[in-house]
Amino acid sequence: MRVTIIASGKLKPTATLNALIADYLKPLKWKLEIKEIDVKSHEKNYEKYFLEALPKTATLIALDEHGKSLSSPDFAHLIEQETLSGINHFCFMIGGADGLPEFVKKQSHHMISFGKNTWPHMMVRLMLVEQLYRAQQILSGHPYHRE
Repeated sequence: MRVTIIASGKLKPTATLNALIADYLKPLKWKLEIKEIDVKSHEKNYEKYFLEALPKTATLIALDEHGKSLSSPDFAHLIEQETLSGINHFCFMIGGADGLPEFVKKQSHHMISFGKNTWPHMMVRLMLVEQLYRAQQILSGHPYHRE
């Protein structure tokens, strides 16, 4: 399975978040790529950067504050159901401070939220990668996730 994360902003190479993300990427069996879009929402036609970054054949999942809040097992179940229906490439979109462009929300197959709290978009990358690792462990029956 392939996973692409398209995220607003550039994470500094020395950022502690990079090391934390790498800790989850090492044991992740799914091929994961993070594409960064370094553009400001006030820039004219900033939506085109998102459009250009979208993989053509992936199932698009937008992370948005108005999306559906899923438990970790529900998130894993979503991945499993899509995979069983033949999907092998997921693309997660993370907007910047102003969120995602409307066309991304409209094109997405699913919109999910990491709860009602507002999270810094750079931290959401780490949270998403951890949830992907957790989903992998749940689906394989590994005891990493505890209820």
